[in-house]
Amino acid sequence: MNMNHKTLHESSLSIAASILLGSIIIAGSIAWSASPRTQAVPVAAGAAQAANGQQQPSQPAPAAQSDISKLVTSGEAMIGNPAAKITIAYWYDYQCPFCKQNELQTMPSIISDYVNLGKVRIVFKDFAFLGPDSTKLALTARAVWEAAPQQFLAWHDAMFQAQGQEGSGWATDALINQVTTKVLGASGAAKVQTLLKANAARYQKQIDADKAEGQAFGVQGTPGFVIGSKNGSKLIVGAQPYSNIKAAIDSL
Repeated sequence: MNMNHKTLHESSLSIAASILLGSIIIAGSIAWSASPRTQAVPVAAGAAQAANGQQQPSQPAPAAQSDISKLVTSGEAMIGNPAAKITIAYWYDYQCPFCKQNELQTMPSIISDYVNLGKVRIVFKDFAFLGPDSTKLALTARAVWEAAPQQFLAWHDAMFQAQGQEGSGWATDALINQVTTKVLGASGAAKVQTLLKANAARYQKQIDADKAEGQAFGVQGTPGFVIGSKNGSKLIVGAQPYSNIKAAIDSL
């Protein structure tokens, strides 16, 4: 199983293609050539990962869009210095277990080492594709950002902590409200519900636009990252170790 969720159900053709792609990756001969300023960051050697009991993430086609300055940020949740030299666009789904792995193992170090020091800003992007609960959570996240932007990250973290088995129906209205009330308080949770009722259509358009934008950058599953600056951008797919993210940031 890959370390990221793909947007399409596997078919015999895609399995064969994945096997072929894996062979190419192991041979070390992939050339990411859609743009001279965009790179898909390679993961650690397959043999080393196998020795550590890890799975190697699949890698999609290189990003067609490479200019991070064209990233849509209006209305999007974000943390960090707005003038930071490095932008990380982060596509995720609240039901994705690999996104939770990323949240627990990688994001804290990115935030402490780069975001809190004003070097990086993170723009949160929806890639809600794992069913109705994914959409429900994405809609709620939009309302949380609008109601209490300073508490968005705490809510985001708490929701991943509460994540249940994908597709099991764990994201009930009661659970979401419980998490929201714990983070925002009763009045904050009530405000979120009011915003949801008033703005659901607008939020849905933003969610759909996020996914389309991610696909334009080459993101085909979750988690997906585009790390960029004036010096170019790098596409990273799958739940990667912090060292891979750090190397991409430092190179820019």
